[in-house]
Amino acid sequence: MEEFQGSYLRAIAAASGCLVARFDIDDGVDAQFNHKSSQHTAQPDLTARLEIQLKATHAPPSVASISAKMRQDRFQYYRTASPLMPKIVVIMHLPQDQADWVIASEDFLRIHHCSYWVNLAGLPDSSAVEPSVKAPRANVFDDEALCSIMQRIGQGGQP
Repeated sequence: MEEFQGSYLRAIAAASGCLVARFDIDDGVDAQFNHKSSQHTAQPDLTARLEIQLKATHAPPSVASISAKMRQDRFQYYRTASPLMPKIVVIMHLPQDQADWVIASEDFLRIHHCSYWVNLAGLPDSSAVEPSVKAPRANVFDDEALCSIMQRIGQGGQP
């Protein structure tokens, strides 16, 4: 599952012009993306940076959101805002049967299903051992979303 998510992330990064500066599943920060642009004026080196925690679930999403559980220490890290290193959680919805994850033909390569992102910065503390994290289904994690996220970060904003 982790390798599949990593491939999805790399494809999104490539399509958006971002560099995958780091990819290390189960380290708490699963990936770091960098994007250099003259428009990233809030950064001295003109590079916007973003840390990502990956989650996956087979559970069907609700109409409004998709949810996954997170370890308490990682939840605390991702809910703590940092102007130097913005962070998001990306939740991927996968079919239960691994054979249904990818469908290939001469015309396309289709990945089932989709990933959604959420910025946990500023959320209230949770006493749960594994807090549930919800990403709005409107927050599809694709190349356009990543470009927008990096642009906001590069100009001093949050994801």
